[in-house]
Amino acid sequence: MMQNDVVVVGAGISGLSLAYYCVQAGLKTTLLEKGDATGGSFSSPRYGVGGREFWLELGAHTCYSSYQNLLGIVESCGLMASITPRAKVPFSLYRDGQVKSLVSSLNFPELLVSGPKIFSLKKDGQTVKSYYSQIVGQKNYRDVISHFFNAVPSQVTDDFPADMMFKSREKRKDVLKNYTFAEGLQSVARAISAKSGLNVFTGREVVSLREENGQYVVVTADGMEYGAKVLGLALPSAVSSKLLGTVSREIAGHLGLLKAATVDSVGVVIKKENLAMKPVAALISPNDIFFSAVSRDTVPDDSYRGFAFHFRPGLDEKKKMTRICEVLGIGPSRIEKTFTRINTVPSLRLGHHEWHEKIDTLLKGKKNLLLSGNYFGGMAIEDCVSRSKAEFERLGK
Repeated sequence: MMQNDVVVVGAGISGLSLAYYCVQAGLKTTLLEKGDATGGSFSSPRYGVGGREFWLELGAHTCYSSYQNLLGIVESCGLMASITPRAKVPFSLYRDGQVKSLVSSLNFPELLVSGPKIFSLKKDGQTVKSYYSQIVGQKNYRDVISHFFNAVPSQVTDDFPADMMFKSREKRKDVLKNYTFAEGLQSVARAISAKSGLNVFTGREVVSLREENGQYVVVTADGMEYGAKVLGLALPSAVSSKLLGTVSREIAGHLGLLKAATVDSVGVVIKKENLAMKPVAALISPNDIFFSAVSRDTVPDDSYRGFAFHFRPGLDEKKKMTRICEVLGIGPSRIEKTFTRINTVPSLRLGHHEWHEKIDTLLKGKKNLLLSGNYFGGMAIEDCVSRSKAEFERLGK
């Protein structure tokens, strides 16, 4: 059995940041990841041609100057110089086979009547639909705005808590307002994984947990066992719930109350000269089989363009590829490379704050059990890192 101070399961940005804080404190830390690479939604697969590589994001796409905890890690990993600005290209609607601007699709008389409510209406206790439909008007919300909201977590967001959709945070004035990195967001995952003192094992699916002789024992599918005084789980809530059934039924049951959605992402790379569509940040197609098609046009390349289509789950490959070709106006032979990825995102509902408070109360009785992920304070990258930092600090206390 491999002995550690801390074992963290799940190497998305939540697990990576939790492992980072533990290593910085001098704790012998092992990070276990089911997939073949670290990063989770920080997924930037690369297509190499002629000694150069073109990367494309298949999960998260953008970072902001308000992500101060993430920036602290980026700074420590020596990545500040690789921060790259995003080109100013539009988020556009794709409707009736045409690319249209957001502004041209809005009903301005309705917006003028409803808009002033933004100064008096409170988000507390409101859903995304109940709040924003009052701000922009029912028709504007139904026909335009709701589809942009749905594109963020790639699912219908009408019933999400309004105060968890977008948050105001203090910004760092020395950093670009929005940015990525020269090698994509996954370069952050690679930098954290390379930190001295962190043992990273990919291709290790955790199948069971147990408590034994005052420590946690983590068992992987290949029969390996990892012992640690402290266990960190940074997995989808349903997976953590299943694993914790042998450790704490109460915590496992509470995690099991949460719902989640599957995001089926397909990335395509096309030679620049083979695509007539004007540069866009993303295409939002109302009531389509995909929620959004996010473009690499925000970081222009001399030779290639790329799009990540985030589909509704359950579609066959032929249907997805047919729709991609229809939207981009190309034949299948024009696609140079295809990437696929499945991500899990939470389906938040009113009452989540109370759920959050209860899970933290339950965790007080399990000081050496740390839980992180995108289903606590919010789904944004900074919410994940902030949760990991708070859990680490709870361990210190």
